[in-house]
Amino acid sequence: MSPEMSLLGWGAGGAAWAWRRQLWVREEELLGECQALLLNISLKAQSTDRWQWQLDPDQGYSVRGAYQILTSQDSVTLDVSQDLTWHRQVPLK
Repeated sequence: MSPEMSLLGWGAGGAAWAWRRQLWVREEELLGECQALLLNISLKAQSTDRWQWQLDPDQGYSVRGAYQILTSQDSVTLDVSQDLTWHRQVPLK
């Protein structure tokens, strides 16, 4: 974990992890998983936070782009992508 995050109290046992009630066992397990995910996070002041569509990082996400990927001949299996695109058992209303 970065020193900045530790200073903000996000380290194990830090002030950011204070709860109003005792956590249940399952919640403690989930908290441990969350803390493990944060161990490798490094804050960068010069970088902007943003979502990025990995399949088209320049244009970003579009419904048309997602549809083209699902129906393209280059996909792994065209049959599976057609089932994901048009499901015959969904009622109209």
